[in-house]
Amino acid sequence: MKSVAVISILTFALIFGGTVWLGTRVGESGKQPVVAATAGADGEVGLLFADLAAERDRIQREKEDLLRRRQALAVEEEILAAGRQRLEGVITELEAKQNAYVAERERSATRLARMYEAMKPEEAAPIVAALDTAVILDIMSRMKERPAAKILGRMDPALAAMISTRLSALGTP
Repeated sequence: MKSVAVISILTFALIFGGTVWLGTRVGESGKQPVVAATAGADGEVGLLFADLAAERDRIQREKEDLLRRRQALAVEEEILAAGRQRLEGVITELEAKQNAYVAERERSATRLARMYEAMKPEEAAPIVAALDTAVILDIMSRMKERPAAKILGRMDPALAAMISTRLSALGTP
């Protein structure tokens, strides 16, 4: 047990002596290492603050850029909305004109059908035969059955057959 105590005292003396010796050696070399370490730490802190300031500035620029882009996007959306409204107006206007055209074409075809019904079949047949096929179909589909049949009877048989076939495809007698 005495040997354990002696070894413990020697170990304590060596550790304590080594610590004192290192402390005096650091003290002899001056406080430059401590100051240098502090200056290094301050320099690192300064660099850290500089990096943070640069990052803050970059984030601020990005935020301003994002704000400008949002404003530009809002302006573009307004322009698109105005263009969409103009297009919808044009579409509405075109639909109205198309409906007016279709209605006028209907009235015209009905008027011609009545006019050809009033004519004698031998007079109406050559006139109707000279018309475009689509016009003939429009007119004949609006005529009463009897006058249309008399006009078809006075037309060229091939043309009358073709008109009859197309009228039947349209569902018109």
